[in-house]
Amino acid sequence: MTVQASHQQVHDIFEAIKSVVGEDGWTSGTESEWNDCSSNGGSGAQFMLTAVRKQQLAGTPDEVTKQVADRLESKLGMRGIRVQHDKTFSPPRTVIGYPNGYNMGTASDGYGLQFQMDPEFVGIIIYGHCVPGEVPALGTPMNPRPTDLP
Repeated sequence: MTVQASHQQVHDIFEAIKSVVGEDGWTSGTESEWNDCSSNGGSGAQFMLTAVRKQQLAGTPDEVTKQVADRLESKLGMRGIRVQHDKTFSPPRTVIGYPNGYNMGTASDGYGLQFQMDPEFVGIIIYGHCVPGEVPALGTPMNPRPTDLP
């Protein structure tokens, strides 16, 4: 997989989730960043996206999270998604952790998804695959964040 493909996959996951949960309400809490990583002992790049939505859902957390899991499987081929519950939150949240289950870590190359939902909250963290290559330079289309670094 290339740096570009890993970046696009993260955006595809986010778009699939938004297609179920709703397109609006994400902008104030959506951030993304590139990180250096080690890919088979060489330099690598990993893209990460976090997003928060604080709006009423169009169904119960269990119903909507099941729809998200179904969409990720049918649209992106993400198999074995488990819908679980985290009762340490108040109110409790319906959750997905992919590929290993909720709070069970990422794949060996750093790829993974953490998804949490209650009746008025959605939180996601998407970790792209660590792939061979360099982190895209700031100010380029794949890394447009402004910076005051030299």
